[in-house]
Amino acid sequence: MNKTPEKELVTKIHGAGTEERREDRLQVWEDIQKGLVSNCRNYELYMRLGDYYLEENPDQSYLCYENALFYCDVPEGRQKIEQMLCRIKEQYSVLVKKTSIIILSYNLLEYTRLCLESIRRTTPESAREIVVVDNGSSDGSVEWLRAQKDIILVENTENMGFPAGCNQGILAGAEESDIFLLNNDTVLVANSLFWLRMGLYDQKENGAAGSVTNNARGQTVTDDVDDAAALTAFGEKTNIPMKRPYEVRLYLIGFAVLVKRSVVGQIGLLDERFSPGNSEDLDYGLRIIQSGYRNVLCKNSFILHFGSRSFKKDSGEYAALLWKNSRKLNEKWGFDVEQSTNWREDLIRLIDEPEEKLMRLLDVGCGCGALMARAKSIYPYAEVYGIEPVSEAAGFASSIGPVLCGDAEQSDFPWEEESFDYIMVRDTLECLTTPENLLKKLQKYLKPNGHMIVSVPNMKHYSVLLPLLKRDEFSYRDAGILNKRHVRLYTGTEIQKLLSRSGCIIERSGYTIAGKPDDGTEAVIDRLSSLTENSEKESFTAYRYIVVASRPASV
Repeated sequence: MNKTPEKELVTKIHGAGTEERREDRLQVWEDIQKGLVSNCRNYELYMRLGDYYLEENPDQSYLCYENALFYCDVPEGRQKIEQMLCRIKEQYSVLVKKTSIIILSYNLLEYTRLCLESIRRTTPESAREIVVVDNGSSDGSVEWLRAQKDIILVENTENMGFPAGCNQGILAGAEESDIFLLNNDTVLVANSLFWLRMGLYDQKENGAAGSVTNNARGQTVTDDVDDAAALTAFGEKTNIPMKRPYEVRLYLIGFAVLVKRSVVGQIGLLDERFSPGNSEDLDYGLRIIQSGYRNVLCKNSFILHFGSRSFKKDSGEYAALLWKNSRKLNEKWGFDVEQSTNWREDLIRLIDEPEEKLMRLLDVGCGCGALMARAKSIYPYAEVYGIEPVSEAAGFASSIGPVLCGDAEQSDFPWEEESFDYIMVRDTLECLTTPENLLKKLQKYLKPNGHMIVSVPNMKHYSVLLPLLKRDEFSYRDAGILNKRHVRLYTGTEIQKLLSRSGCIIERSGYTIAGKPDDGTEAVIDRLSSLTENSEKESFTAYRYIVVASRPASV
């Protein structure tokens, strides 16, 4: 006879208790996970989860019982949970703080209303306070916010911008509370904040935690669903216990970031030089790492994000702001921050190994260590190493794994030969005077069955070639293909020649695309392609060439 979903859930709950007595923690966890997939609001399962974490992490245990109390509507059950919460506080050193949710409002009343309603619907009032900073709205937002009795409202007569507004909110909140910076164009689904707090308190070194979403660069887990109801359902299925749910990041996108109050007290408020907004989240993430803490992305905390509604009303102004604040960021830290924090997902995808693989990876030109961190997230048993000539960037990368700070061409490597399964050489060869020598040198450190993945910008890209042909313009810049640091330029053919001369055996090659040419540019590219011997249009549209190679039999 088939069990009803209710009876099946009860069986899972009892099963968890039985297995716990047998001290089979893995089975306990799996049973709880299966139960929460069926019903993510079952308070008994959060009690079981609290028992599971009690000895290992009292902070997470406390959060589980707090969430159980939120969902429990049985008087006897609530009494038992409240007693357990008191017991945990009495017997353990619980560090969990209440959360101050800081929201900026600038018009867009309907989004603000949805955001606040979702907070009330999905979080216990006893565990949070809501602070709204209105930046001079003129659409009735202020009047509506004044009528909300469960919020702290800060009213500005003008738009103070995102960093300054957030700082006002942080100062208006309770002094001991953790800080949750949340965009007003977001919607929390069941357990979004719960699992975010679980991530924040997973390790003492965790200084900030961020959520996954449908709309945020580098944190998007679904981009093919537009319907809010479908996204909510997706979020509820995502917000459950997950194996390896945390990924160390250099920074977290500012649409939803939870920061420990002790960290805010140590590193200070957001840097208002980035007003009205953009780049302040990247800056804050680096400051967190610089102070000895970690930024963790919680892959089991999903928040729906409509996406920068205030900024994107004027796309031209938004693009100009991005460029301006990027310059400010580089000036502050002394290196190209955005380039140094890019993990290059296209290169990561070329690692064709099972997740459990024991391997060693070397990233040449590792920047701040973003690729190292991303590889470590996908391959948790991998050992990751880096080489980076810019000392400021290398300092951040060293928080991920061992880093050799210096010139890869001139430095003596501290590793044994034939010790790496993968060596990444990304956007480095064009900066060297003798790239062939470096390739030969790296081959000695590659295992006989290892792979070298090389990425080089394409100087034949239409963004370089067309200004040269049309206006005789070939100007070096601070970033891009004509970066001032580049001393050599390559086409797809020339990079393959370089690898062959160095003795590398080319296994496969490809390229990446950056943007799409307009119709007029497309016509010029077609004309140029017709004049070349091989007529390959891709040689003009490829932004970077990527080559996977192996070492020769004898080095």
